[in-house]
Amino acid sequence: KIEGVLQKMLDTFKANLAEATKKEEDAQALYDKMKEAKGAELQAALDALTKMEKETGARGLSKEEAQEEVDALKKQVVDDTKYIKQVEDALATKKTEWKDRKELRAGELEAISKAISVLHSDDARDTF
Repeated sequence: KIEGVLQKMLDTFKANLAEATKKEEDAQALYDKMKEAKGAELQAALDALTKMEKETGARGLSKEEAQEEVDALKKQVVDDTKYIKQVEDALATKKTEWKDRKELRAGELEAISKAISVLHSDDARDTF
């Protein structure tokens, strides 16, 4: 009878040991999976942080570049305004010159027409 109780206890212990071993293996597998997932999350967070630091540096750099570009554009606007003023002044001068040339040309054409009419007149034909 004692041997039967001891055998039963041995079987129970073996079953409990097998069950505990199985639970421990499952828990270890779950832990390993979780550790791997958390490691991946940590690496992703570190990568994001590194990228953010780079972007922040790039933003600071791009802010400086943007300010330089704004300054350059303002200077260009001032230069363009000066150029437009010069072109408008040159246009006014050219208009005046063109007006004078047109009047001179009209006078020349009138003189040529008068000379031709004098040369074609009857008095001129008689003279030559």
